[in-house]
Amino acid sequence: MARAKRRLASRKAAKTRGPSTSHGHNGLLAAFNRDDWEFLRPFLEVVELKRGTVLYEAGDPVETVYFPHNAVVSLVAVMNDGSVAETGTIGREGFTGSETILGNIDAANSRCLVQVAGTASKVPLSTLRNFLDEQAHARQLLLAYTRALFSQVLQSVACNATHNVEERCARWLLMTHDRAEADTFELTQEFLAVMLCVRRSSVNLVGRAFQKAGLISYSRGKITILDRVGLEGASCECYGIVRKVFEQLLPHPGTK
Repeated sequence: MARAKRRLASRKAAKTRGPSTSHGHNGLLAAFNRDDWEFLRPFLEVVELKRGTVLYEAGDPVETVYFPHNAVVSLVAVMNDGSVAETGTIGREGFTGSETILGNIDAANSRCLVQVAGTASKVPLSTLRNFLDEQAHARQLLLAYTRALFSQVLQSVACNATHNVEERCARWLLMTHDRAEADTFELTQEFLAVMLCVRRSSVNLVGRAFQKAGLISYSRGKITILDRVGLEGASCECYGIVRKVFEQLLPHPGTK
């Protein structure tokens, strides 16, 4: 009797959720119901995103939207003198180009840069807009993510202004770890310094301290998270604040 009830519940769930495919590695796509999937699935394509690839620059037209699986993408503000600072991080909990679904704006607000290589599902922006016009459930999911991302960006501004390099570095590593789906991922000190808007020497000192404390290991451009709990203790409160927002707004947040 118990098995029969479980099978019946499973069949009912299968009617409402989307099919299990590689696209389902993205939390938003996995949360789509069956109608959402039937509408959008023919237009989705799985692609490889290489580290360092610029998906779009600020002001560029957004023609393609990406739903990361295990790739991690940074939103980066670029100053007139060429200096840059990361303002947001996108992983399997979300999608790129979220600003374009809020109206008829096709231009990107900031540089969109792949920070950790991996796969993603891509779809033309025009197709996504038509899809959202028809599918109310999916539209609410993507708008909820956009709200959560906005909260992350605002918290990043406050974090960069008030917290030290050690706390910010721990926060950045935790956010990347959440989205990379692996304890080890490629990361150079140069790239991390750019993302944190600090000198490489500062990142080097923090990295050594974290390694000495047994929180991470670093070798040949790859970092491994060894003690996540310890890293959370070294981070500022911003990590927990943003994580809570995503957990409240999204059914499949990009967190472990």
